[in-house]
Parts: sequence; C-alpha cells; structure tokens
Amino acid sequence: MFENEHNLEERVIILRDKAARESIDIADDVIDFIAQKYSVPQALKGALINVSAYAARRQMPITIELARHVLDGTRLAHLNTSEIPVSQVAPSQGASQGQEAGADESVSEPIQETREYDSRATFAEPELDVTPSTQQFDAPSFAQNAEPAISLTVDEVAGTLFEIAPSEEESYEEILGVDAAKTQPAQQESIFAGEKDEGILGSNFEPATVWFVPMRTQRKKSLIERVGTAVERSGLTAVIDEGDKVAIKVHFGEKGNTGFVSPLYIREIVRLVKEAGGKPFLTDANTLYSGMRDNAVDHLTCAIQNGFSYATVEAPLIIADGLSGREGEDIEISGTKHFESVRIGSAAVHADAMIVVSHVKGHGEAGFGGAFKNVGMGLGTRSAKQRMHSAIKPRVDQEKCTRCKRCSQWCPAHCIEMGAIHNGKAFILEEECIGCGECVAACAYGAIKVNWDTDSSEFQEKIVEHTLGALKGKERKTIYVNFLTNITPECDCWSFSDAAIVPDIGILASRDIVAIDQASYDKVTKATGNALSVAEGMGAGTDKFMAMHNVDVNVTMEYAEKLGMGTRQYVIKEIG
Repeated sequence: MFENEHNLEERVIILRDKAARESIDIADDVIDFIAQKYSVPQALKGALINVSAYAARRQMPITIELARHVLDGTRLAHLNTSEIPVSQVAPSQGASQGQEAGADESVSEPIQETREYDSRATFAEPELDVTPSTQQFDAPSFAQNAEPAISLTVDEVAGTLFEIAPSEEESYEEILGVDAAKTQPAQQESIFAGEKDEGILGSNFEPATVWFVPMRTQRKKSLIERVGTAVERSGLTAVIDEGDKVAIKVHFGEKGNTGFVSPLYIREIVRLVKEAGGKPFLTDANTLYSGMRDNAVDHLTCAIQNGFSYATVEAPLIIADGLSGREGEDIEISGTKHFESVRIGSAAVHADAMIVVSHVKGHGEAGFGGAFKNVGMGLGTRSAKQRMHSAIKPRVDQEKCTRCKRCSQWCPAHCIEMGAIHNGKAFILEEECIGCGECVAACAYGAIKVNWDTDSSEFQEKIVEHTLGALKGKERKTIYVNFLTNITPECDCWSFSDAAIVPDIGILASRDIVAIDQASYDKVTKATGNALSVAEGMGAGTDKFMAMHNVDVNVTMEYAEKLGMGTRQYVIKEIG
C-alpha cells in the first residue's frame, strides 16, 4: 500500500476537482476508468491531463476508446499517424531499440527526440521543448516532481502514445510496464556516487530533477513566465492543497542593497500559488545584527522601500518571528551534531507549504548563500541566529547598557544580574548561561555583545540543522527557486552590492534542497569570472566561493545529504 493511495471514491473526487480547475469536459465513465487505473493523485492528474491534451490536439471528444488509446496504447481505427512528422518523434523509452511497443521490427534507427508540452499553454498548438528522449523518460528525474511536464512520444508505426510520469510512491513498472533499470539518467551535470546513510527523512539513491531556466530565450518568452513554468513543473499543484497558507520565503534586501530577487518574479509566484488554491504570504525573519531589519516595523518599511508591497506582489507581508524577533517555536530534531531543537519563526512553522526563493551569492562565513542559508538562517529567530553564529556565550557592553532590565526579564535561565556591584547594569553569569541568545534579541540598544566567532564548517552544519527544523512537516510541501543572477561576492544583508562575480546564468527550481544548492554551486564554479569583479581572472572550474572566502561550501550539501534531506545527485532539465 503506497503512502498516498486513495480509495476509488476519493480518486474520483480528485479527478473531478482537477477537471473543474482545468475546464476539462469529461464524461463520468472516463473519470471512472482513470480512477480505477491509478491509485495516487499525481498519476491520476497526469493521466487526466494527458488524455485531455491528446483529445484537444486531435480535436476529438474524450471517450473511453480515446482514453484507452492514450493510457494503454490501444489503436484508434481512424488515427492518422502521418499528421505528425517522423522527424519530431521518438520511440518509447521502455522498449529496446528497433523493438519499441507495437513497432515494426525492421526499424533499427530510432529518432532520439521528444516533444515536451508546457502545461500552461493552450491545447491548440503547444510550443515544444526538444530534449533527448533518454533524459525525458529516466525514472529518477521525476522522483522529486509530483506533477512533471507532460511528454508526447509517437512511434513511427503504432501512432501517438502519452507516457505517464510516476509519482514518488509508484514505480515505473507499475505505471509504464517498463524495466526501470534500463532508464538511466542522461546528461547529469553532477553525480556523487556511493551509498548514503539512512537519513532523518529517509535515504534517496536516485538523482533529483532540477529545472533550469537559462537567461537566453529561444522562443521570445518572458523570463518571468519561464520562471513560473519552472515552479509549476517542480510540482506546484502537488505541494499546495486547497486553502493552504503558503509562506513565500524571500530576502527583502537591506537598505541600499540591490542584489535581492525582484518583486516582479515574486508576483508571478504569488499568482501561481493562488491559482493552485493556496493563500500566499511573503515572509522573512528579523536579523541578529543591528540594522533596518532587526525588528518588524523597520523590516517591513525596508521591504516596502525595496518594492515589496501588497500593491506590487499582491500578497501580504508577515515577519516570521514577530515584532522583536522573539516569536518562535522550538522544533525538535534528532540525529544531528549540534542541536536537539531549533527555534524557528512562528509564521513559517504554522504555514502549510512553502516556496523558497533564494538569491545565490557569496557569504563571509558560509562561503555560499543559497536555499539552505535562506531557510536555516533566514527563518531562525534572533536567538537562533546567535546560536548558529557562535558557541561563545554573549556578554554585556557596560557602556551601552541603559539599565532597562529587558534582558533579565526575557532570560529563561535567570542568569542576568542587575545589582549595585555592577552599577545597576546587566551582567551575565556565564556559568549559568545556556547560550540561547534571548538577551541579544531583547536588548534594544545593542548592549549585548554578539560573538561572531565560529568555525565555518560548524557554522554550515548549524544552518543545515535549523533548515531541518524549519522544513519539519513540510518536507514534501516545499519548492525551491534559486536565482543565479547578479551573483555578488557578499550577502544581501549588506547595505551595498558589489559587482557580480560571473555573468548571469539563469534560474533553477526543484523540490530537493540539496540538489538545487549543489547545482547552483556547480554552475557558478563552471562559469568564468567577470572582469572588474573580485573574481576577475578566475577561470571556468575555479571554486569562486573558496577563492573569495576560503570556505569549503560543500560541507553544507554533504551534511544535509547525510541527514537524508536530499541528494547531491541531480539531472538538469532546461526550459527555453
């Protein structure tokens, strides 16, 4: 029994709901046929869309005969296979060369192309992505995407057949009747072989799919629209259920910074979330350092000044950890090195699903800022940020202390004295301090000194552990979008943005946080450093982040993979 299997009545409801959303006119007997054939939502929805797309393209009614033709490969007596040029078709991946399902055995040179449909396009004449057929049908490439792109393959003799991509719960043998061992991934840009430890979220031995939107368009399509397509193909409708409160994790950018992701892209993601039935809101947590984002009032002011407002993004803004950075939930984690629990901003914890939009850039301590940095550090409360940044307990700057007593009121360990021996000023009893950082968050005058001293590897591991906590309960309900544009050497928390270290590369989207950060790191490494930037003279293959910050950023991905949060193996699929 698969985890997401539904009974027949539930399957019928899922199909009818999907048909209503997509305005598909389909008879009850066809609904029943599909419901009896598949048992999980992803396969049900994929089958419905495939049948509908085929019928629309052929301008035929959706009948049982047509559904059986599309899903089972049965012949339609009136099907004219000459309507589709042979040069645009590919054999079924499940069969051996020259002996595809229903093909003439004399065919020995199968065409190695497929046509991939944009699910947002009208059904009349969709534009096509041309990708190698081995990549289109490799089983692992669909493992992380609950509603993958629909693919149309045409056998030279047997006619047109739609293939249904498997869900995470169903195998290729059950859906396609093919030998999954023969469907190996193609064009993998990064493969890290070897078995991984059984992790907290379970081990994953298959490559993840990472959708790639290059800066250049081959079809004169808007970059904003193509980013939206990448989000959809990452499985948006599988991640979001009707009525879900969806946190869109962004970085609003510090005042004076220009590297953050433009609100134009965020508005498109908001639109798609609403179309999927979700209730989106933009969120980030307050900073530990003193600046314009260390409290919710100034943080929201900064966000609005940088272009994030309801008028521009059409969604509300909520600071995850509240007015002063203390509104958080303690999330228990296990199997980790440093923490048994982490404190995450309440708004993020109570969201039902999440879209994480990250600007890839350098970072002084982590070396590299991607999805992990955006989630782990970005959604931790102010006290959590203190715990990530240092194992050294905070101390009071006596000159800045105003005797307001806020720190002692908020100290859970009651280890802050305000006696006459210290002139009435705060003093932390280090032997009793638990290092929670609540005093740092409570002090409005910067009198509690933050110790920024920690080993870079330990710092990365702590970020991973906080990411683990932030994703708890939403492991299967989160999509990650990484912008490899204006890749600056420093974090967007600075009040400036330096010259980009490499040319703009594009945007990645995936449901695997490890894979998307690994792919982002790999693509920046493969790029050539920009002239007049700090990466000038760094050739393709140079680890730019190591060169700039002397930090091995692979520690993050290695530790996260060991915890079972994802895989460093991935397959790139391009959206032109």
